Amino acid sequence: MYGNSSVLSISPVINSCPGYSFPSVVCVNNHGSVLSPGFKREVHDVIGDADTYPTIQMPDDHSFQAVQQAHFVLFDPHMGPDILGPSPRLDFMFELTEVTHEGPVYVPETNELYMSRLEKDYLYQLVVDLTNDPPTLSQRMAQPPIYAGAGARYRDGLIYYATLGGSEKLGSMPIRPGIYTLNISSGHSTALLNNYYGYFFNSVDDLDISPAGDVWFTDNDYAHSTGVNSEAPQLQTATYRFTPSTGEVTMVESSLQEPNGISFSLSGSTLFLTDTGAGSPSGVGKPLQYKSTGPRTVYAFDVDAEDGSLRNKRAIYQAIEYVPDGIKVSRNGYLITAAGHGLDILAPNGKLIARILTNFTVANLAFAGRDGEQIWAVGKGGAARVLCRLRGP
Repeated sequence: MYGNSSVLSISPVINSCPGYSFPSVVCVNNHGSVLSPGFKREVHDVIGDADTYPTIQMPDDHSFQAVQQAHFVLFDPHMGPDILGPSPRLDFMFELTEVTHEGPVYVPETNELYMSRLEKDYLYQLVVDLTNDPPTLSQRMAQPPIYAGAGARYRDGLIYYATLGGSEKLGSMPIRPGIYTLNISSGHSTALLNNYYGYFFNSVDDLDISPAGDVWFTDNDYAHSTGVNSEAPQLQTATYRFTPSTGEVTMVESSLQEPNGISFSLSGSTLFLTDTGAGSPSGVGKPLQYKSTGPRTVYAFDVDAEDGSLRNKRAIYQAIEYVPDGIKVSRNGYLITAAGHGLDILAPNGKLIARILTNFTVANLAFAGRDGEQIWAVGKGGAARVLCRLRGP
């Protein structure tokens, strides 16, 4: 015969993690699959101020309050040491203006990290000198200027930029969204691609370079609504493959609402794309509209080794905060995506392993340092540095 007790016994959702300082590092019991019955997550559909994981209300389980003080949240404690190492550290490095900062990229020859400010008419790149202790921040302007570099990769003395800025009047000539390179030695920039057969690109947001040397990039439609691109969208949102040696540009994927972050696996056989369609344009000069019910998803695709086509599209992760923006792959194959107030660390199949919590909305990330031992997270209002066991490729 069953008892008539109305009390449901549930283990605390948050525990200390063996070998780590509490509450700087906390462990989530069984991925938080069962929360105390009184839990509630107030959905806050405001761009840049969406609800976060630590704001979940749990009046019947006070253990969850530790998440608000944590820097690292482990959802799989067994994999913690492989991800965090013995002494993980998170440092807020720079307070930046309350606009989105994007396109972080490390230049090993100079030991510097470049990033861009996605602000109307702002033509500088921000440069962090990692040789100095603490690192110092300055600004530089390419010639001709690089306008709103939202995504970036470094290869052989050149930064490859995905730019979403467009203007008829800015600088000495019109500027269009596209793919540009910046020569680190000379400071000179070169346009590699600025149109699709005469159409303006909408908002070239991020890129990666395949093992074959092709530049793959995403083109969503954010830039015009935010005022960074003066031209209204002329193309559907899509992902493209560009071959610099021939100039050929080919659409490879068009099913995502707002294609954004892009990264290849280490072998190049898998392409990861993020869809940030939960944040959508609401009109020129107006903030993006955010709906938690919209796409905020990481997808994986198989890349055909013969013709470069994409196959076997599969959703592997839905962000637990805001949208998954930039995405990178670590040396040992883990995925790191910028999502809301932090970074999500995923297994290649999309399993959530850990989350790093920041005090600002993160838009993108880059590995930096001589051995790729630093992760820099940049976004709206700040830049932070993470030291853990993950390394850049």
